[in-house]
Amino acid sequence: MLRAILKREILEHLISPKFLIGIVIATALMATSTIMNLANYRQRQQDYLDAQREMRGDRVTTSIFRSPQTLSVFVQGLDRKLGSQMKVDSMRIPARLSGFMGEYVSGNPRLSSGFETVDLAFVVRVVLSLMVIFLAYSSVSEEKLHGTLRLVLSNSVPRDQLLMGKFLGGLLVILGSMLASAFLSILLVALSRAMPLGMADWARIAGMLGISALYLICFYTCSLFVSVLVNRPSIALMVLLQIWIFFVVIYPNLSIVIAESVYRLPTQEEVSRMKQAAFQPYNAEYRKVMQDIRQGYSSPKGPDKDVSSRMMELLSLRAESEYKVDQDFNRRLSEQVRLAHSIAVLSPAVLYDIAMTRLARTDLIDYERFMTGVLPLWHADVERTKLLYKDVRAYRRATVPPFSYVPETLAGSFGAAALQGSILLFFGILFFVLAYTSFLRKDVR
Repeated sequence: MLRAILKREILEHLISPKFLIGIVIATALMATSTIMNLANYRQRQQDYLDAQREMRGDRVTTSIFRSPQTLSVFVQGLDRKLGSQMKVDSMRIPARLSGFMGEYVSGNPRLSSGFETVDLAFVVRVVLSLMVIFLAYSSVSEEKLHGTLRLVLSNSVPRDQLLMGKFLGGLLVILGSMLASAFLSILLVALSRAMPLGMADWARIAGMLGISALYLICFYTCSLFVSVLVNRPSIALMVLLQIWIFFVVIYPNLSIVIAESVYRLPTQEEVSRMKQAAFQPYNAEYRKVMQDIRQGYSSPKGPDKDVSSRMMELLSLRAESEYKVDQDFNRRLSEQVRLAHSIAVLSPAVLYDIAMTRLARTDLIDYERFMTGVLPLWHADVERTKLLYKDVRAYRRATVPPFSYVPETLAGSFGAAALQGSILLFFGILFFVLAYTSFLRKDVR
């Protein structure tokens, strides 16, 4: 009995115009966005390699470049938005990346692409989740409206088997659609050979597919529950679309507004005052050293080396104190973002985005890990610069070690994404239980 119901549901979905339209749109978007994202990744990677070669041998400043994340082709996240280069010297430590390698000269389509926000995550989060709603909203309500449900149950068909058949049939079609469109994107990446995928990358892709499946199951079981509760398909569709708009569009943006109101960040004027206050203990000495240097320039011998060395130390102290203020601001900004995520914890779309960007390493976490390598590099640059006033030959021989940071491990990413995946799974189970118990007591007359 269950097999017959399952087969009927699958066939009905596959020949449905709603399914055909949805899968065509999803597949077309997936193919188009993957091709454009691959071209963008190739150019950004080439910009990264070119920038490293061009800046080699520069002793005045130390340049830091952030390479594009491999899996940004599937989940862009913040990878393109946070900048990709930084220039550090003994008198300045930028608190964030600024600018983009190759901008305006490399032909990078980053700024002109109309599909710059479309990727696998977008297709699943928006297109496929809407297709799920359009497939499931009439699963029970339409049969109840036309009297088919009463006729089927009058033939001694168990209610639990009927609902289970509908659930499994729709689930197989939905997950099959997601895997088919995702496979197309993965195939295009594999055939392009533009980005080699290691075992860890394949594991991350598998994790992203699992999170995508949980996200779609969440909306599918919710749609099934509403279809059981509401007897008219048009009303069920209206309710589900309102639910989708609230949890995918309104609620996530509302959480940001609430977080900004609750957790206020200092203004730029306040940050400037904090920077001035941080260097306040050294202001008197700084003015005295500046005066000595001006007097030294007026003498034939020039400024004293010890005075010049102290000036460099003071400038380094000011740079470090200002950097700590900027770092505190960035830390509070990250806390504000985490607060917004905590407020929006009931939104499947937010949970999905957090998990996907974490697995793809295109979130703030990876960026913050990257930025932890800046300060040690700056300290090494300062120590090298001090040699200029002590031993010029040693200064010329000294080199700053290459920039490095420790990216998040595969286990760390999966451990962090497991929380969002567990909540999505809980929602899916909860809605299915509600649909199941409601259907068992539903009046089909």
